[in-house]
Amino acid sequence: MADAAPTLSVQDLKKRFGYVTVLDGVSLDLHPGELVLLLGPNGAGKTTLTKVLTTLTRPGGGGLRQAKDVLKFRGAPLGAENRSEFLSQVGYLSHQSFLYAHLTPEENLRFFGKLYGMGDLEARITRLLEQVGLSSARRKPVATFSRGMLQRLSMARVLLTDPSLLILDEPYSGLDPAGSRTLTRLLAGLKAEHRALLLITHELEDCLPIADRVAILHRGRIAWSADAAGLTLEEARARYFEATGGEDRT
Repeated sequence: MADAAPTLSVQDLKKRFGYVTVLDGVSLDLHPGELVLLLGPNGAGKTTLTKVLTTLTRPGGGGLRQAKDVLKFRGAPLGAENRSEFLSQVGYLSHQSFLYAHLTPEENLRFFGKLYGMGDLEARITRLLEQVGLSSARRKPVATFSRGMLQRLSMARVLLTDPSLLILDEPYSGLDPAGSRTLTRLLAGLKAEHRALLLITHELEDCLPIADRVAILHRGRIAWSADAAGLTLEEARARYFEATGGEDRT
C-alpha cells in the first residue's frame, strides 16, 4: 500500500467561510487498499473536508485552478481535464440519502444505474442488495424503511458505480448491531479489492480492527494520526481526548 501512488492526496488544504477558517492546512493521502478513519468533534471541519475532497466545495476561495495546487488524483493534479474521470471513480456517502421514498430499493438503484449508464444493471442490483442485507426488502417502498435500512440502501447506491475511492460520512449512523456487522464485513471486502476508503465515524468498536490509519481532525487541523495496527480501542479513545481536549465527539 505504502508503495502505491495515492488514489487521492490533499496537501495543505485551507478553507474559509467569510472570516472563519474551517480547514487550516490539512494534508492527507488515501492509498488503494487502505481504510483511513477520520475522527473529530462537532465543528472540526470533517464534513467540509469530505465536500472539498469530492469537489462539491472549492478549496480556499478559488476554483479548479486552485484545486490543482491542493488535490491530486492518482498522482496528477486534479483539474478540469481529469475531473470527469475522478467523479466516475469516487463514491460519496453524505448525510443525505438522495433516495426516492415512493420507490422500492430495486427501483431506486435501477433509476440511478440508468442515470449513470451502468451495464449489467439487474445483476448488479441483486448483488448489491444482498451485500447490504436488503434482498428481502427489495420490493418494499422506501417510505416504510427505518433509518438503518435507509443507510444500507444509501451504501448500495454509492457502490452502484463500482468506485475505486469511497468517502463515507458516518456510514454507521442508524445501524443496529447486525447492520453494523454487515457494514464492517462489506468495508473489509472493499478494502481487499484495493479500493481507497476514508471513513468518518466514531463507531470504533466495529471499524478500528479493519482500519489501516487513524487521524483526528480538531479545529481544522490534523491534530494526531498514526497507523492503526496494534492500536487498541482504549488507546484510540485516549488519543482522541488528548488531541481534542475532551471536546464532544458526537
